[in-house]
Amino acid sequence: MATTFRILPVLENKKLGSYHKVTLTDREMYKSAACGNFIMIGFSMLDPYLPRPFALFEVSKETLSVLFKVTGKGTELLSEVKKGDSLKVLGPLGKKICPPDKGVLIAGGIGIAPIYYQTGFMKGGILFYGAKSKKDLISIREFKNRGFKVKTITEEKGGLVPDLVEKHKGELNGKQIFICGPLGMIKSIKSILTKEQIEKSYVYIEKIMGCGIGGCKSCAVKTTDGYKLVCTEGPVFPLNEVELD
Repeated sequence: MATTFRILPVLENKKLGSYHKVTLTDREMYKSAACGNFIMIGFSMLDPYLPRPFALFEVSKETLSVLFKVTGKGTELLSEVKKGDSLKVLGPLGKKICPPDKGVLIAGGIGIAPIYYQTGFMKGGILFYGAKSKKDLISIREFKNRGFKVKTITEEKGGLVPDLVEKHKGELNGKQIFICGPLGMIKSIKSILTKEQIEKSYVYIEKIMGCGIGGCKSCAVKTTDGYKLVCTEGPVFPLNEVELD
């Protein structure tokens, strides 16, 4: 686990639907990043805001990218960076997972970021993907090129991700399932799945955190085995172990 921040130059800030994709030049992340990992990003200048956690979206031998939506002051500042600016990066962080060659991925909104990164460690499967509008359904071609059958739904057409999952519930049988999205979406999906499907399901848990390395304890999540830290014991947990209420 990385324990010190590195200063990395911004290569590109690109708009994808309602999201921003920020790419940094980095030749080190590729050597150690694993499925399930995330990073902490801060600003190199003095700023009152703590670094924020971001899922890895893409990692190559030369670059790393994160995908995010502006939700507050910190992400607003990040959305304004331009080529040549510098950011502080700590990572890779979190506990790696070993996904199956093929499985089921379920993503809602910005939850697509770690799900997309996970596909780089798989050979195919099914993706259930929902967003507010069609323009926010990103990287569909890339998912298909990676061997995934893609089923989508949008709120503007009156549908939500749990509706999509319920419609195709039988296709989840016998497969490992990975879910990332808003808490309400996750809770609804859990209520739809059978006991056997839940036992094969894993969920990406998102929490605000101050350090990313287990020091601040701000990312504790309640599980059937007591409280666990998202930063060091997650961010991926078995769905049947996490207390979602």
